[in-house]
Amino acid sequence: MPIRAVGFDIDGTVYPSTALYIRMLPRAIVSFKLMRAFSAVRKELRLLNPTLPYQSSPPASLDSFHRFQAGLVAKKLGGAPEASYEAIKRIFYHESFEPFDRIALFPGVRECLARLRAEGLKLGALSDFPCERKIALMGLSDAFDLAMTSEETGLVKPDRASFDRLAASLGVANEDMLYVGNSEAYDVRGAAAAGMKTALIAKRAKDRANSRADFCFSDFKELTAYVLRSMHDQKENV
Repeated sequence: MPIRAVGFDIDGTVYPSTALYIRMLPRAIVSFKLMRAFSAVRKELRLLNPTLPYQSSPPASLDSFHRFQAGLVAKKLGGAPEASYEAIKRIFYHESFEPFDRIALFPGVRECLARLRAEGLKLGALSDFPCERKIALMGLSDAFDLAMTSEETGLVKPDRASFDRLAASLGVANEDMLYVGNSEAYDVRGAAAAGMKTALIAKRAKDRANSRADFCFSDFKELTAYVLRSMHDQKENV
């Protein structure tokens, strides 16, 4: 099937995650207990995803997801859900965005996005966290047709729900979409389950060799060449 759209994970895919971790370190030291509890809850949410009770009635909106998440964190900390909700919103959904106007993208990201758009492909951003503000601060707002978070579905990656919504929102069939990410477990697995083509960015040769992605790359020039080559082959086979 042809590639008509390309979806991108954001964190760790278009920029190195270590750059954010370093800038967030002072906050992490001050809010260590909250960050540890939050990290544990995100793992719990991934385990909840496939269970029938959660699948049948996930949080119906972004805010209800955030409140459900805050309730789980509050249980771990022994505090009030509203206090956890406000603290999580402040640290993870506001303060964590502040460094993004100073975080450098991986080399070739801007050129890759510009070239793919010039070829007529639709581009979407899909992150486990809200990414529209991050994209704006990195100067990439005009590069994407759509930016969304898996939290909107109440089902975080690797559940296929957000991948399905991404393709539908871009107006393409799942099988006509390539999804690009840095996580084998969340990005490759989730997109493949949704019937999409997959590409994994991995610096280590071992990770690329062990991946089940359709294409593995270590820099964005390779990704650009792969997509353009695939489009050329598709035209040749028509």
